[in-house]
Amino acid sequence: MEIIHSDGRAFGVSVTGNAEDEAMVLLHGIGADHRMWAPQIQTFADQGYYVLAPDLLAHGETSKVEKLALKDWDDQIDKILAHFGLSNCILVGVSMGGVIAQSYAMNNPEKVRRLVLSDTFGELKTFQEKMLGYSQVIGFKIYKVLGGKLLAKGMASAYKAPFAKLAKAYFSEVSLRVDFDQLVLARKAINQIDAIGKINGEQIPTLNLVGDQFGKSFVEINRKISQGIKGSKFVILEHSMDPSNLVNPDDFNREVLQFLDDTA
Repeated sequence: MEIIHSDGRAFGVSVTGNAEDEAMVLLHGIGADHRMWAPQIQTFADQGYYVLAPDLLAHGETSKVEKLALKDWDDQIDKILAHFGLSNCILVGVSMGGVIAQSYAMNNPEKVRRLVLSDTFGELKTFQEKMLGYSQVIGFKIYKVLGGKLLAKGMASAYKAPFAKLAKAYFSEVSLRVDFDQLVLARKAINQIDAIGKINGEQIPTLNLVGDQFGKSFVEINRKISQGIKGSKFVILEHSMDPSNLVNPDDFNREVLQFLDDTA
């Protein structure tokens, strides 16, 4: 774990692989930390990538924040690249991390060589999309009163399917340690994303993945992202759900690595 200090903030970055290899930055989901990428970090490094997995602002080992916007995460990614002497990277984001990845790719296209998005959203415009975003803000406020143990129990129930054992174990544990005030700030920030049609797919080859277990509406929310990125590849993963990298890591890893090989 390497700690980067900047502007009074500190955040951890897991660093794996050869610094001479192509850099890949992994962006985790809300309420998670870099450990969410356990099924990918060494696997991707073994395939010839220099893997950097930070704890994003308001999560994990980062300093607490009093306010948060998408630009703050953009700045965090910039600081990571600068710290390791990198001019660009492959950016991989799941769930909240996918929102942040879209924001960064939209605002810094020259710094993103390839983009992988999974189980995420690119805007909250329809009533259903807005409900998806703002219900979680309310949920975090309720769980602040009820406590992390109840959230952990809820996570264990959400991931009760036999194929979701990794996700169940991880979120049951990490939910006991979350800071709900920080998660409210994070959720409000990602709710501001407006990236549909604003990422240049001809400049940034893009893979969009989504699990099939959250229902047709969530699949369509992810399909809309892909439709807005010219030339992007859209894949529905069977027996998977947010976050697909933990629920179905074998298929997730295969699709990501194949995409990277095809677009190298």
